[in-house]
Amino acid sequence: MTITRADLKVFKPEQLGSSDDAGGQRTKLAVESGKLNELFRAISDIDHAVSAVDIVKCYPALDTADTSVLLDAHVFISQKPTDDLVSMLIAEADTLDDADRMTDMVEILESSVRAGQLIRKGLIGLLAGQDSFPRAYLQSSYFFNGQEYWSNVTLVQGQKIVISVEYTGAENALYPRFEHFCEILETVTGGATGIVRFKPAIPFNTPDTNINIGGETGCTKMRLTSDNDGIKYHGVSKLTAASSSSNEIMLESTVSELLPKVKTVNPLSGNSITTDSGGIIAKTASTPYIAGQQTYIFELADLLNDDFVNTGLFLAPKVVNALVTWNRSIVGTTVTFTATSNLSTYDISAITIEYISTSKYDVFSYGDTFPASKVITLGSTQMVVSFTNTIYGAQILTENSDGNFVDAQMSVRLVQLDYETGVATKFLDSRGEFTITYSCLVESSTSADNIANFALVTDAPVLDTFYVQVSNTAGDTLLSGSSDSDGVITGSSVTGTITGTNVSLTFAQNVDLKTLRYDISETVSLSPPPELYGLNPLRIKNGGVVEAFTAWNPVSVQDTQVQVLSSPAPAQTKSVRANARFVDITDAEGKSLWTLANTHYTWVKATGVVTINSDFTGFTAPFVLTDTIGEVALVTEVRKNSLVLASPLSQIYPIGANVSSVQNLGDLQARVGPVRDMTAWANNWDLDGTPATGNLNAVDFPIEVLNNTAINEDWVLIFTSATAFRCVGRRLGQIATGDTLNDFAPINPLTLAPYFIIRVGAFGGGWNAGEAIRFKTFAASKPVMLLRTVQSGHSQITTDRAVLAFRGNES
Repeated sequence: MTITRADLKVFKPEQLGSSDDAGGQRTKLAVESGKLNELFRAISDIDHAVSAVDIVKCYPALDTADTSVLLDAHVFISQKPTDDLVSMLIAEADTLDDADRMTDMVEILESSVRAGQLIRKGLIGLLAGQDSFPRAYLQSSYFFNGQEYWSNVTLVQGQKIVISVEYTGAENALYPRFEHFCEILETVTGGATGIVRFKPAIPFNTPDTNINIGGETGCTKMRLTSDNDGIKYHGVSKLTAASSSSNEIMLESTVSELLPKVKTVNPLSGNSITTDSGGIIAKTASTPYIAGQQTYIFELADLLNDDFVNTGLFLAPKVVNALVTWNRSIVGTTVTFTATSNLSTYDISAITIEYISTSKYDVFSYGDTFPASKVITLGSTQMVVSFTNTIYGAQILTENSDGNFVDAQMSVRLVQLDYETGVATKFLDSRGEFTITYSCLVESSTSADNIANFALVTDAPVLDTFYVQVSNTAGDTLLSGSSDSDGVITGSSVTGTITGTNVSLTFAQNVDLKTLRYDISETVSLSPPPELYGLNPLRIKNGGVVEAFTAWNPVSVQDTQVQVLSSPAPAQTKSVRANARFVDITDAEGKSLWTLANTHYTWVKATGVVTINSDFTGFTAPFVLTDTIGEVALVTEVRKNSLVLASPLSQIYPIGANVSSVQNLGDLQARVGPVRDMTAWANNWDLDGTPATGNLNAVDFPIEVLNNTAINEDWVLIFTSATAFRCVGRRLGQIATGDTLNDFAPINPLTLAPYFIIRVGAFGGGWNAGEAIRFKTFAASKPVMLLRTVQSGHSQITTDRAVLAFRGNES
């Protein structure tokens, strides 16, 4: 049988809408060609005001009354919505099946972020509604070369973590198992004091570290998150430059925002260029960002590569303008950074790092000769005292102002440090004598700066809000400047530029950079609370900014031309592009006038001539004639605003042509899997048993299925006597009873046709009660998940439509 366009249909699921029950099995209700919006509810004023995400399920299918094969069936969004506030995606996941409802589809989408590496076992017990825990739970100590160092975990603002209750055995009524995904509100490193703040708050009480559950303690855990690549998104973008002989095509974007965002401006005031350790000023270095490149190498001739700096002060070189996880390697003065996630989703022009420079700092350890013309850098000293009386042991002191070092537990000053000479003066208490060890950074006592280079504290600066001020070295003059929208800085004895997120300043006189402070505002994206649209942004990769294209996946490139048909009448002719991929005529309601018998028009592909065969009675004017040229290509690399193809396109496509990521559904054909029998059925779908006495003769009497009726299901026939049996589906449950004396053709209530047919000759004899026959049927369709996102804002567009293309090849 020849497969025609009429045999390719997109069927609706059992339930449309946004309820928890939406989705389900395939029905025989086909979406009318040109009216994909039948799957989606209308966009309301409330949707435009507060934003919305709609998730729908549909079934592209080969709808023929035989077992023809549609080779490499595939779907893609062939046209962007006209409304810029509306976007469409296809979500592809191997776990999506016919039975899935809305709750299942939401879980599939939210599975892209999962609990990962353990940070802390035995986190403090938390109360429902609590949104913080002590900073000390990010801290642990260790010894290196006889000196104690603190190993701290750093959590950055916006980072996702998981707080969970985990244990084996039976569920505890007071402390049920759960995973709570939350976001860190401000960057924090482990320390003796302070708190770690997160949102949203904990929903349930969690057990304290000493509470025993089933023989386990420390059941409240904190974990990092890990991304799951089990879900892939397919979107559509437009060419920003005409295609050429190059195999790189330029697009508006290769990412899409699955979750609605609201843009706002957040002021950041009083920022310093000193590090978190105190008065230490890091040096910056930048290298251009190269699309697709994940590894960047910095040759830093003046790098202060020292264990005390890197491990003690936690001031090893770090990337400051791309908040992804980086692997770092330091060999001598060569530092290599490798990003562990895709950088193409970030709007960056350069990779900027901070490091400690030998041109400004040296390391000094107590007991060495204090260097001439040097002073200790404020905030860089780590001091330990060891009491002669071993009862008290060693104590790490906290650096306060004016060189005072305090035992924080006792709130007692034990040492006064002279920053100019390195001399440490003891102040004994009742614990008696002690020895002192400390390490610190030292810098020149006479050095002065008239330049400053640093990275801004934000990746999304509003340049004309930048304002800087700094004192001269004498402390009697305040220098200040501000930036315009182009990043040009001018002011009182200050000039400079902002390039990306890097600031370069030059001062007319020497200044004390420790006094430099600057203000700037940043553009931030606010995510509406998940209850507004049913998805948790903390469980979607990159906060909902997803890759609409992926490497080693096909894309479809297509360009559509449109012409209006006025007063159609038989024998009229129109011209479209020769060898177009697709030609159609639609009416004002989007209905297609194509028929298998060419009732309304005839199209000759080789010449592009379209002949009108009727006056279009029964359809609504105006009428539109469209022709589409296109082809499918393979993507080998995804960049921020371009795709690299395996080979150049075969023809030229203009600016504005659509480029769509393709979901390959594979070959579509109704079929039956292996048939096997067993002596007993124990409700275990994952295990077969011992073969039965009887045997289903599926060779001479194969189980019959048709493309337009078969479904994806695992079946079992369970004998209740020597001739009677009941039929149970893994997902559907019991659907019918039958016997070996008649053909068995259970009816699907959604299609009013048999799921399958087993002819009476297949059964034979010798069956016993309790024995079973197992087999699978496969449909000539696959479920597809479509996502429509509506961003908050005002729209002047009153009608819009989404276009899903469904194609394949005849076998």
